[in-house]
Amino acid sequence: MALSKDYKDLSKFLDTTDDYENDATEFVIGDTRYVLVTQVSELDAGQSLFEYTDEGWEPLDSDTIIDPVSRSTGRALTAELVCSAVGPEKHSAVHVHSADQVDKFSSSKGPSGGRLACVWAVRHLVKQVLGYWITRTDGTAVLDPQLRQCFGATHQEADVPAGGIIISPTEGRSPNRNVGHVSLLGPYTGDGSRLIYSNSSGKARWKQNFTLDSWIRRYRDKKGLKVRFYPLPYRGESLIS
Repeated sequence: MALSKDYKDLSKFLDTTDDYENDATEFVIGDTRYVLVTQVSELDAGQSLFEYTDEGWEPLDSDTIIDPVSRSTGRALTAELVCSAVGPEKHSAVHVHSADQVDKFSSSKGPSGGRLACVWAVRHLVKQVLGYWITRTDGTAVLDPQLRQCFGATHQEADVPAGGIIISPTEGRSPNRNVGHVSLLGPYTGDGSRLIYSNSSGKARWKQNFTLDSWIRRYRDKKGLKVRFYPLPYRGESLIS
Protein backbone atom coordinates (compact mmCIF):
# COMPACT_ATOMS: atom_id res chain seq x y z
CA MET A 1 0.00 0.00 0.00
CA ALA A 2 1.38 3.39 -1.02
CA LEU A 3 2.10 6.13 1.49
CA SER A 4 -0.05 9.25 1.56
CA LYS A 5 1.00 12.14 -0.68
CA ASP A 6 2.56 13.90 2.33
CA TYR A 7 5.23 11.18 2.50
CA LYS A 8 5.50 10.02 -1.11
CA ASP A 9 9.18 11.03 -1.19
CA LEU A 10 9.90 8.31 1.39
CA SER A 11 8.89 5.48 -0.94
CA LYS A 12 12.31 5.32 -2.60
CA PHE A 13 13.85 4.37 0.75
CA LEU A 14 11.42 1.55 1.57
CA ASP A 15 11.34 -2.20 0.93
CA THR A 16 9.42 -2.88 -2.28
CA THR A 17 10.17 -6.62 -2.55
CA ASP A 18 6.72 -7.62 -1.28
CA ASP A 19 3.21 -6.21 -1.07
CA TYR A 20 3.83 -4.32 2.16
CA GLU A 21 1.20 -2.32 3.99
CA ASN A 22 2.92 1.00 4.77
CA ASP A 23 1.89 3.23 7.67
CA ALA A 24 3.58 6.55 8.48
CA THR A 25 3.49 8.26 11.88
CA GLU A 26 4.92 11.75 12.27
CA PHE A 27 6.08 13.15 15.62
CA VAL A 28 8.33 15.86 17.05
CA ILE A 29 11.21 15.46 19.50
CA GLY A 30 12.59 18.80 20.62
CA ASP A 31 12.35 20.96 17.51
CA THR A 32 12.91 18.14 15.02
CA ARG A 33 10.25 16.42 12.93
CA TYR A 34 10.45 12.67 12.43
CA VAL A 35 8.44 10.09 10.54
CA LEU A 36 8.37 6.41 11.48
CA VAL A 37 7.22 4.14 8.65
CA THR A 38 6.02 0.64 9.52
CA GLN A 39 5.94 -1.94 6.72
CA VAL A 40 3.95 -5.14 7.25
CA SER A 41 3.51 -8.19 5.04
CA GLU A 42 2.12 -11.64 5.79
CA LEU A 43 5.58 -12.99 6.61
CA ASP A 44 7.60 -10.14 8.11
CA ALA A 45 7.59 -6.48 9.09
CA GLY A 46 9.97 -3.66 9.84
CA GLN A 47 10.34 0.06 10.45
CA SER A 48 12.29 2.96 8.97
CA LEU A 49 12.93 6.26 10.72
CA PHE A 50 13.27 9.59 8.87
CA GLU A 51 14.27 13.09 9.99
CA TYR A 52 13.13 16.28 8.30
CA THR A 53 16.07 18.48 7.27
CA ASP A 54 16.67 21.46 4.99
CA GLU A 55 17.02 18.91 2.19
CA GLY A 56 13.73 17.23 3.01
CA TRP A 57 13.19 13.83 4.59
CA GLU A 58 16.42 11.93 5.25
CA PRO A 59 16.65 8.26 6.34
CA LEU A 60 18.12 7.68 9.80
CA ASP A 61 17.64 4.02 10.64
CA SER A 62 15.90 0.80 9.67
CA ASP A 63 15.27 -2.27 11.82
CA THR A 64 12.59 -4.78 12.70
CA ILE A 65 11.50 -2.34 15.40
CA ILE A 66 12.83 1.11 16.28
CA ASP A 67 12.44 3.08 19.50
CA PRO A 68 12.80 6.69 18.30
CA VAL A 69 12.92 8.13 21.83
CA SER A 70 15.78 5.90 22.97
CA ARG A 71 17.58 6.48 19.70
CA SER A 72 17.25 10.27 19.89
CA THR A 73 18.60 10.44 23.43
CA GLY A 74 21.73 8.55 22.48
CA ARG A 75 20.99 5.41 24.47
CA ALA A 76 22.14 2.27 22.69
CA LEU A 77 21.61 -1.42 23.16
CA THR A 78 24.81 -3.31 23.83
CA ALA A 79 25.33 -6.99 24.43
CA GLU A 80 27.02 -8.83 27.24
CA LEU A 81 27.04 -12.46 26.23
CA VAL A 82 28.63 -15.57 27.60
CA CYS A 83 29.99 -16.91 24.34
CA SER A 84 29.25 -20.59 24.33
CA ALA A 85 26.46 -22.63 22.79
CA VAL A 86 23.91 -24.65 24.70
CA GLY A 87 24.17 -28.42 24.36
CA PRO A 88 22.34 -30.67 21.89
CA GLU A 89 19.69 -31.68 24.44
CA LYS A 90 18.64 -28.07 24.99
CA HIS A 91 18.63 -27.33 21.29
CA SER A 92 16.41 -30.37 20.82
CA ALA A 93 14.08 -29.25 23.61
CA VAL A 94 13.74 -25.79 22.06
CA HIS A 95 12.97 -27.32 18.68
CA VAL A 96 10.31 -29.67 20.09
CA HIS A 97 8.66 -26.72 21.85
CA SER A 98 8.92 -24.55 18.74
CA ALA A 99 7.23 -27.20 16.58
CA ASP A 100 4.55 -27.82 19.20
CA GLN A 101 3.66 -24.11 19.34
CA VAL A 102 2.85 -23.80 15.62
CA ASP A 103 -0.56 -22.11 15.30
CA LYS A 104 -0.74 -21.94 19.12
CA PHE A 105 1.73 -19.30 20.29
CA SER A 106 0.34 -15.80 19.82
CA SER A 107 2.63 -12.78 19.50
CA SER A 108 -0.28 -10.37 19.97
CA LYS A 109 1.28 -9.11 23.23
CA GLY A 110 4.49 -8.30 21.36
CA PRO A 111 5.48 -5.10 19.55
CA SER A 112 2.71 -3.58 17.43
CA GLY A 113 0.29 -6.34 18.41
CA GLY A 114 2.58 -9.01 17.01
CA ARG A 115 3.30 -7.36 13.67
CA LEU A 116 6.87 -6.44 14.67
CA ALA A 117 7.47 -9.46 16.85
CA CYS A 118 9.84 -11.84 15.04
CA VAL A 119 12.65 -11.40 17.60
CA TRP A 120 10.13 -11.06 20.43
CA ALA A 121 8.55 -14.41 19.56
CA VAL A 122 11.89 -16.21 19.24
CA ARG A 123 13.22 -14.93 22.56
CA HIS A 124 9.99 -15.67 24.42
CA LEU A 125 9.69 -19.23 23.10
CA VAL A 126 13.35 -19.93 23.89
CA LYS A 127 12.95 -18.51 27.40
CA GLN A 128 10.00 -20.83 28.01
CA VAL A 129 12.42 -23.75 27.56
CA LEU A 130 15.81 -22.47 28.75
CA GLY A 131 14.55 -20.20 31.52
CA TYR A 132 16.59 -17.11 30.55
CA TRP A 133 16.60 -14.43 27.87
CA ILE A 134 19.00 -15.03 25.00
CA THR A 135 18.52 -11.32 24.25
CA ARG A 136 16.32 -8.45 25.38
CA THR A 137 16.27 -6.62 22.06
CA ASP A 138 13.41 -6.88 19.59
CA GLY A 139 15.41 -5.77 16.54
CA THR A 140 17.17 -8.04 14.07
CA ALA A 141 19.76 -5.34 13.33
CA VAL A 142 20.68 -5.39 17.04
CA LEU A 143 20.41 -9.14 17.62
CA ASP A 144 22.70 -10.10 14.73
CA PRO A 145 25.75 -8.13 15.97
CA GLN A 146 25.08 -9.44 19.47
CA LEU A 147 25.32 -13.00 18.19
CA ARG A 148 28.36 -12.24 16.04
CA GLN A 149 30.04 -10.68 19.08
CA CYS A 150 29.24 -13.79 21.05
CA PHE A 151 30.33 -16.42 18.52
CA GLY A 152 32.82 -14.44 16.46
CA ALA A 153 31.18 -15.22 13.12
CA THR A 154 28.22 -16.92 11.59
CA HIS A 155 28.29 -20.73 11.70
CA GLN A 156 27.81 -23.09 8.81
CA GLU A 157 24.14 -23.95 8.42
CA ALA A 158 24.78 -27.70 8.66
CA ASP A 159 26.57 -27.18 12.00
CA VAL A 160 23.57 -25.51 13.68
CA PRO A 161 21.07 -28.05 15.03
CA ALA A 162 17.30 -27.81 15.03
CA GLY A 163 16.35 -25.20 17.63
CA GLY A 164 19.17 -22.88 16.52
CA ILE A 165 18.81 -19.48 14.91
CA ILE A 166 18.63 -18.31 11.31
CA ILE A 167 18.65 -14.54 10.86
CA SER A 168 18.65 -12.09 7.98
CA PRO A 169 18.99 -8.74 9.75
CA THR A 170 17.13 -5.72 8.44
CA GLU A 171 19.47 -3.54 6.39
CA GLY A 172 19.47 0.20 6.96
CA ARG A 173 21.69 1.34 4.10
CA SER A 174 21.27 1.46 0.34
CA PRO A 175 21.03 -0.38 -1.95
CA ASN A 176 19.45 -3.12 0.18
CA ARG A 177 17.42 -1.13 2.72
CA ASN A 178 15.05 -4.05 3.21
CA VAL A 179 13.07 -5.76 5.94
CA GLY A 180 14.71 -8.79 7.56
CA HIS A 181 13.53 -11.59 9.83
CA VAL A 182 14.69 -14.11 12.44
CA SER A 183 13.50 -17.66 13.00
CA LEU A 184 14.30 -20.99 14.61
CA LEU A 185 15.70 -23.78 12.49
CA GLY A 186 13.94 -27.10 12.27
CA PRO A 187 15.06 -30.52 11.04
CA TYR A 188 15.87 -31.72 7.55
CA THR A 189 13.01 -33.34 5.67
CA GLY A 190 13.18 -36.45 3.53
CA ASP A 191 13.78 -34.48 0.35
CA GLY A 192 16.82 -32.74 1.83
CA SER A 193 15.04 -29.49 2.59
CA ARG A 194 14.93 -27.94 6.06
CA LEU A 195 11.96 -26.53 7.96
CA ILE A 196 12.01 -23.07 9.56
CA TYR A 197 9.64 -21.67 12.19
CA SER A 198 8.91 -18.01 12.81
CA ASN A 199 6.40 -15.35 13.73
CA SER A 200 3.90 -14.42 11.03
CA SER A 201 3.52 -10.63 11.03
CA GLY A 202 0.18 -10.86 9.25
CA LYS A 203 -1.27 -13.46 11.63
CA ALA A 204 0.60 -12.54 14.86
CA ARG A 205 1.02 -16.29 15.31
CA TRP A 206 3.93 -18.75 15.38
CA LYS A 207 4.08 -20.66 12.10
CA GLN A 208 6.12 -23.20 10.17
CA ASN A 209 6.28 -20.73 7.30
CA PHE A 210 9.64 -21.26 5.56
CA THR A 211 12.01 -23.88 4.34
CA LEU A 212 15.70 -23.11 4.05
CA ASP A 213 15.32 -22.82 0.29
CA SER A 214 12.40 -20.38 0.47
CA TRP A 215 14.23 -18.31 3.11
CA ILE A 216 17.28 -17.96 0.89
CA ARG A 217 15.14 -17.04 -2.11
CA ARG A 218 13.32 -14.34 -0.17
CA TYR A 219 16.04 -12.78 1.97
CA ARG A 220 19.28 -13.35 0.07
CA ASP A 221 18.20 -13.53 -3.56
CA LYS A 222 15.24 -11.14 -3.55
CA LYS A 223 16.12 -8.69 -0.78
CA GLY A 224 19.92 -8.82 -0.95
CA LEU A 225 20.27 -9.48 2.79
CA LYS A 226 22.76 -11.65 4.66
CA VAL A 227 21.70 -15.12 5.82
CA ARG A 228 23.42 -16.13 9.05
CA PHE A 229 23.22 -19.13 11.37
CA TYR A 230 23.92 -19.34 15.10
CA PRO A 231 23.46 -21.85 17.88
CA LEU A 232 21.54 -20.76 20.95
CA PRO A 233 23.87 -18.86 23.31
CA TYR A 234 24.39 -20.27 26.77
CA ARG A 235 23.20 -17.01 28.21
CA GLY A 236 22.57 -13.50 26.94
CA GLU A 237 21.69 -10.15 28.40
CA SER A 238 20.97 -6.91 26.56
CA LEU A 239 21.51 -3.77 28.61
CA ILE A 240 20.76 -0.11 28.09
CA SER A 241 24.09 1.70 28.30
